[in-house]
Amino acid sequence: MHKSTLITMISAAALAMTAEGAAPEHFQPKAKELLADSIELEKNAHNLNVIYFVGNDMEPTADYERRISELLLYLQQYYGKEMVRNGFGNHSFGLERTENGNVNIILLRGKHPHKFYKYGSGHGPCLKEINDWFAANPGKKQSQHSFIIMPTWQDEGYNDKNPGGVPFYGYGKDCFALDYTDFDIKHLGQPTKEGKLLTKWYGGFAHELGHGMNLPHNNGTVSMNKAFGTPLMGSGNYTFGMSPTYLTPASCAILANTEIFVPETNKTRFYTNEKEPQVYNATFKRRGGTLELFLEVSADVVRVNAYVQDPPYAVNQDYDAVSFTCNTGTDKNGKRVAGIIIPLNELSNLRHHKGGEMELGILFQTNDGSRFRWKIPFDLNKQAAGSLINTGKPQLHRGY
Repeated sequence: MHKSTLITMISAAALAMTAEGAAPEHFQPKAKELLADSIELEKNAHNLNVIYFVGNDMEPTADYERRISELLLYLQQYYGKEMVRNGFGNHSFGLERTENGNVNIILLRGKHPHKFYKYGSGHGPCLKEINDWFAANPGKKQSQHSFIIMPTWQDEGYNDKNPGGVPFYGYGKDCFALDYTDFDIKHLGQPTKEGKLLTKWYGGFAHELGHGMNLPHNNGTVSMNKAFGTPLMGSGNYTFGMSPTYLTPASCAILANTEIFVPETNKTRFYTNEKEPQVYNATFKRRGGTLELFLEVSADVVRVNAYVQDPPYAVNQDYDAVSFTCNTGTDKNGKRVAGIIIPLNELSNLRHHKGGEMELGILFQTNDGSRFRWKIPFDLNKQAAGSLINTGKPQLHRGY
């Protein structure tokens, strides 16, 4: 890997990376400024596949390689710093770099005109062509996670001043975002039309990438939001770059066991487990001002996340689901257990609460990064001390 790469394994005796080493010379001053306080990141076992996909009647947006590289490298640092802050070490998603220091972005030209790959349905044929290309070029595929970027349509409805038209969402381990002329980090945080537009689309870029790296929507607790701002995987796509935006501990707990976050020493084959974890004993009790979740699980479960949500529960209605996380451990009898205490005063930012009706979502993460979900309805006003759970088996969750 080239010496100017941001992701560098540095021995204990080595000097810390300088600001000059954080950004290539051809990066613009704003990018160099933002990357000047880069932290050292572990070298990854796997890298994110970054693909710039254009219809056969379009050209890439001008200077996309530099602009997208600057945006991705800043985002890599953002994720890495949030992992450190949450106690998960100096890990972030891996990015391969080219000789000049740009991110290695694969340019693919579609078989169809750009309007064939439209929002809502265009992801299917796009992914089919990408997967066919990887099948023909297996050495180019660096992980199971791909970030696909398409230039905005240019017509009376969508253009550089009002980007859109293309897929812009997470889809399993793949995610989609768009590009336009002023999609440039020099506008980050600026109170201008370009700055506000960048917050919308760069915030969405960062948010959808989170989905492509296994993250569900979730909110922080009352105290976390007061301290750190808005969770990126909640409504942070509208605040990123303009006001404090953060990753919750529950999000970082998932990333810590995501294929493109683990260090090069990790030889795990990821996402191979399709056998649901076993839950031998589970209780969910209200005790005064807290809810107490206890689980006895099979040995392959390494982490458990809990999400408390109020109605409605439809797709994309979970931005306010308050999240909690814990590692599993071994009790004195050698059983694998997990326990989470949920203070009720940390749930007061749930927006739609009516009466006591709520839902508890439990996400089990196994040692190969596979995720299984369990959802249990409950009534906060009726939840007395006692047993709650036996509503079926956790179901394999393939993506968001």
